Amino acid sequence: MKKTTDSPLKDGMIVSGLSSIILSATLLFFSGGIMKGNEGTGFSLFFINYLFTIIYSIAVGVTAFKRHRWKLSNSKIEYTVLMLILWFISAFALNKVMNVFDESVDWLTVLIIISSITLVIGSFNLKIPPFLIHLIFFCLGLSLVLFVYYSFYLVPLYLISAPAAIGIGISLHTYVPLLLSIVTVVLCRKNFRQNRTLLYSFSTGILLCILATVAFLVSWGQINNLVTKTTNQNTLYNGKLPNWTVVSQIIPKNFVAERLIKADLVYKTVETSGNWFWSGFPNQSFDEPMKHDPLVIIASLFMGKPNLDEKERIKILEAMYDSRQQAQERLWSGDKLQTSNIISDVRIFPEYRMAYTEKILSVQNTDHRPWNANQEAIYTFHLPEGAVVSSLSLWIAGKEEKANLTTKATADSAYKQIVGVENHDPSVVHWQEGNTVSLRVFPCTPNEDRKFKIGVTSPLRKVGNKLIYENIYFDGPTGKKASETVQFTFSQEPKELKLPSDWKEISDGIYQVDRIYQPYWELSCKSPQLSGNTFSFDKRSYQLKDYAFQYENFTAESIYLDLNNSWSEDEFAILWNNIKTRKVYVYDNKIVQLSESNKDAVFARMKKLNFSLFPIYKIAQPEDALIISKSTEASPNFSDLKDSKFAKRTLSYLSTNKNIRFYSIGTELSPYLKALKEMRVFNYHAGSISSLLKLIKNQNFIQQKENAATVHIDNAELLIMESVEQGQSKAPDHLLRLFAYNDIMKKVAATCFQNDSVQSDVLAEAEKANIVTPVSSLIVLESKKDYERFNINESKNSLKNASMKSSGAVPEPHEWLLIMLTAGIVIYLIRKPALTNRYDLP
Repeated sequence: MKKTTDSPLKDGMIVSGLSSIILSATLLFFSGGIMKGNEGTGFSLFFINYLFTIIYSIAVGVTAFKRHRWKLSNSKIEYTVLMLILWFISAFALNKVMNVFDESVDWLTVLIIISSITLVIGSFNLKIPPFLIHLIFFCLGLSLVLFVYYSFYLVPLYLISAPAAIGIGISLHTYVPLLLSIVTVVLCRKNFRQNRTLLYSFSTGILLCILATVAFLVSWGQINNLVTKTTNQNTLYNGKLPNWTVVSQIIPKNFVAERLIKADLVYKTVETSGNWFWSGFPNQSFDEPMKHDPLVIIASLFMGKPNLDEKERIKILEAMYDSRQQAQERLWSGDKLQTSNIISDVRIFPEYRMAYTEKILSVQNTDHRPWNANQEAIYTFHLPEGAVVSSLSLWIAGKEEKANLTTKATADSAYKQIVGVENHDPSVVHWQEGNTVSLRVFPCTPNEDRKFKIGVTSPLRKVGNKLIYENIYFDGPTGKKASETVQFTFSQEPKELKLPSDWKEISDGIYQVDRIYQPYWELSCKSPQLSGNTFSFDKRSYQLKDYAFQYENFTAESIYLDLNNSWSEDEFAILWNNIKTRKVYVYDNKIVQLSESNKDAVFARMKKLNFSLFPIYKIAQPEDALIISKSTEASPNFSDLKDSKFAKRTLSYLSTNKNIRFYSIGTELSPYLKALKEMRVFNYHAGSISSLLKLIKNQNFIQQKENAATVHIDNAELLIMESVEQGQSKAPDHLLRLFAYNDIMKKVAATCFQNDSVQSDVLAEAEKANIVTPVSSLIVLESKKDYERFNINESKNSLKNASMKSSGAVPEPHEWLLIMLTAGIVIYLIRKPALTNRYDLP
């Protein structure tokens, strides 16, 4: 490569080209935020980019003609490179408003930037160290592969772009990658004549791209074959689990597998039945922007796509990557929504080990189109274990409207009718497995921010002598830029309170912070003695009691290991050495008894599972059995499996109400196990392997203390007891709400996944506590007429929506009569002198 000491910056054309590139690239970089929801701004920014490109292109043409007349090929290659890079930038600006290829994946974006920069630098004969020259030509090898790829990708547009260029020439952008490919080859050949070794660096860049692509294709093909083999075998042997479940258990959780499953959902693929590079309308079933990944395009062309339908692939993503928020069924789009403001008001009751949290969220619609701008906001709120939604409000025409409770099926039907057909205001919140709820709000318009409030009653997690409050966070319209105000108050002065440094005590016992939204955080204080106060309602009283671990004699005749890839070899070895004298089983497509001869092979197979779904109905004598499990973070929800043989047999087992002893190594539970734990399927205990071995050695286990009048809140280490005595009520009404939720979860184990099955006593209990459960939902409708036509009536025997004032008893019906009578007497006595004087009464 011939070096020169002349600085390119002495050439006015080069300075103009570089300046234009910097300005255009800056506009392109910031256009994502500027044009979000505003197509008019997007076109304006493109035309500014295009204007820079046209002006510089004309200047290059005029300069070349002046210097070389019709021998334009003799023009400086630096000018041509700068001109084409400007066209390249302009093409991406155009793509933002006229989608030809979808949003580039991260690695492709980096490669585009590197390719553009190295082509510009490589066109200058700079005096730089040899190793940098070789690095530049290595990158030019990468660049050529990229430009050639885009050239082929745009082949279908070549024929129509030529005649369409007559006019203002926008369609000429189609040919930019082809021209960049040509100029890259010309530039490199020119330098190879002067320095042959640069060819090796250049070839290495090309070879690296080819090898990476081949490796991706091989991996794609292997995983695709594994998917086909697994589904075929599961069908052949009449598997009890759906095909998608078995696939999600065994395919590797890696870069390639994720793209294989997301093909056509998130990543554009080749449509071999029609146009090579156009796959029809964007996917609406998965709430994630479509992306352009050349590796996926090439793999889908040469290696094919998985033999799974769209619903199955979405279920796999839910099970493997916890993508349930993206897979929520939508009636309207929500891609232009963001959470703009969050107000959290928290009341903590340390002496009751519980808290009540109200979150007021404002949803902003950033779409500025004059038509079809209404959008639907869908949130998934993550609750602490044992927590329950106890209030919901929606602001309609500037006024807060509180929710009514009804069955989940009725609320769902009313919401879909009003949103999908009638297009006016509702909000609804539904219970979901895994300590989550789904909340929907419609319509969210560009005219004003939509505001709603959700209230959650939650236990405080007890760790040693500390109580820990866990923030309730959400998935949904992004809150990354949202402002947040959090306020805390306590029912009594907390001891050893630990707060983040930015919190301030604004007045006595009131703590506050203003900041950018933070999804998850905790605060802690010392656990005081439990209050003996009761809460009374509907001729029942509710009181707390400390839960002290008590043990009962228990010898595990059979031990069932729930194995998956969360287990380490050391954990398995330690456990096996201490239980191998007993009957030890695992589920490996059937119940298999472990022995010294087969344990290693079985563990190796089970170690490959991304998650496990232990079939509890396979346990022959549950009263003498112990399940030992260690969980992965993700798994299917039980409701995902409700139509399978596995689910039907499990529900049949649950109807017998047998309680299996279950030990979890660690506190992490999969969504599947969380649901079973909440429904009291297990006599549950968690801890370390050493604690487990001690229990086995001493032949005992945790004693179950729940009954019809008592619920156990595991993470708060307390019991809530119901009695028929009507005591003096000084405790908050949240005692009843938490009791009712946990009591309902005990009762609905065998029926909560049967959509039409609602037990009247269970619904009545939910109505009394006004809580969201598997059978009940809270819904806000626009008018009284809407409630009437869907037969949603406000319950008279109910705590109604929780509030910050829910700190004492709610009067009984006869107490309301006494209150009104007393008030009437008081008003009469106050007004009596005036009445006597006015009417001359004795």
